[in-house]
Amino acid sequence: MSGPLAAWAGTWSPDSGVPGSSAFFTLIASMAGWVSGLTLVLSTSLSCCAIDTCQTAMFASLYDMVEQKVNIWVVRATVVLLNIPIIFLAMRAPDILQVYLLADLLACATILPVLFGLVKRLNFVHWTDALVGCFGGIIAVGVFGQAYLGNVHDGWRLLLLDGGLYVEDERVLGAFCVAPLGSVVFTFFFAGLRRLVTRLLGRQQYLYVNSIAESSDEDRETTPEKEYASEKPPS
Repeated sequence: MSGPLAAWAGTWSPDSGVPGSSAFFTLIASMAGWVSGLTLVLSTSLSCCAIDTCQTAMFASLYDMVEQKVNIWVVRATVVLLNIPIIFLAMRAPDILQVYLLADLLACATILPVLFGLVKRLNFVHWTDALVGCFGGIIAVGVFGQAYLGNVHDGWRLLLLDGGLYVEDERVLGAFCVAPLGSVVFTFFFAGLRRLVTRLLGRQQYLYVNSIAESSDEDRETTPEKEYASEKPPS
C-alpha cells in the first residue's frame, strides 16, 4: 500500500521520474527525521528476522538430507557457500521487485515436489526424487527459454528474468507455467528410474511409512479395550 499512499500524499506521481518501487522512500523522505530513523530500524529488524529464519531452515533441511551423519560445521559452511550466488543475484537485480520475482519463480519450480510428501498415495517418492524434481523445474525454464527465444544465451538468462515482469512477449508467463510442470515430470521420471534400478539390483523398494500416524492409530484401537478391562470388577 506504500505506492497508493505516496500518490495520495502527493510525494510520487507517474511523471516524477521515480520508479514505482521507490514510492515508499519518497513518502518517508517527506516526513520528520525521527520517523525515517524509526522506519529504517524496524525495516532492518524485519529483514534480519526473515533472513535468520531462512538460514535456519536451510541448515535444518541440509542436516536432515545427510541424515545427520556429517559434521555440523560442514553443513554450516555449506549454507554460507549457498549464500554467495544468492547475494550475487541480489546485487545484479536492478530493483527489489525482480528479486521477489526470482523467488516466486524458484518457488514455482520447487513447491510441487515438496507437497508430494503430504500425499499418502505417493509414499514411493524418495527425497532424492523431490530434489531432482526441484532442479528439473529450474532446468525446464532454461530449456523453455532456449526454445522460445531461439538462442542459448537469452534462453538461459530467462532464469534471471532480466526484463522483469512486464515484457512484450509471453516469456515470463511461459516460465512460470513450465517450472511446476517440469518439476513434476522430473520427479516422477527419476522416481521411476530409481525404482527400476532398485528392482534390477534386487533391493527392497522404498516406501515412506508415517510411524507417528501408525502409532496413534494403534493407540486408538487399543484404548477402548484397556478402558473395558479397567472397568471389570475384581474377581
